[in-house]
Amino acid sequence: MPRRREEHVMEPAEAEPAKRSRSATRSRLLATSAAVFAERGLEGASVEELCAAAGFTRGAFYSNFASKTDLALAMYEEHARQLAKRLNGQLDQWLQPGGLEPTLVVERVLEGMADFTSDTVWHAVRLELLLAARRSERVRTVVAEQRAVLSEAVTAALIRVADAQDAEFTVDPAELARLLLAVYDGRLNEQIAGSGSRPAQLNLVAFTWQNLTRPKSGPRP
Repeated sequence: MPRRREEHVMEPAEAEPAKRSRSATRSRLLATSAAVFAERGLEGASVEELCAAAGFTRGAFYSNFASKTDLALAMYEEHARQLAKRLNGQLDQWLQPGGLEPTLVVERVLEGMADFTSDTVWHAVRLELLLAARRSERVRTVVAEQRAVLSEAVTAALIRVADAQDAEFTVDPAELARLLLAVYDGRLNEQIAGSGSRPAQLNLVAFTWQNLTRPKSGPRP
């Protein structure tokens, strides 16, 4: 009678390092893929290029993600979560006595949500995902969900700014958040195309904020 092969059962002590290793691999792929997608596009980037940027093999890639789209969506979700989490801590600093002017705080909030304070890589990635969303209901759903996460974070931040300024909104703050994000996105598109400037962008955000809020004591004089 043939001898039955004994199966190795991974003990908890063995499983934990493997779990940490996979988590580290996933985190590394999430961290390095944005630049590749921004340069090559979602369709143009190859799995090999994504692996090379992270220093991994195709096997490492496919043990974490089923496709490039899965990676891009996971990256977008993680990025949105981190931005929303980071915003609260930054607001504490910006709104302290002697901190920034309210319109500058609003500008920083929008910059933080878009994460374009140093480069436009994430804006390019977002544009790639928006294009993909037109062709895929799944991508469209995830992008819409994450946009809602960012919009809710901006809404909460704007309410804190208004409270610190002893101001109230003349419109629904959620609508104002969506409007300001749209204004900011549009100005960033112009900057990428070389036709926009930061001062003009700041003036437009300031104008929108100043005309859709007012002192709680009554209308502006």
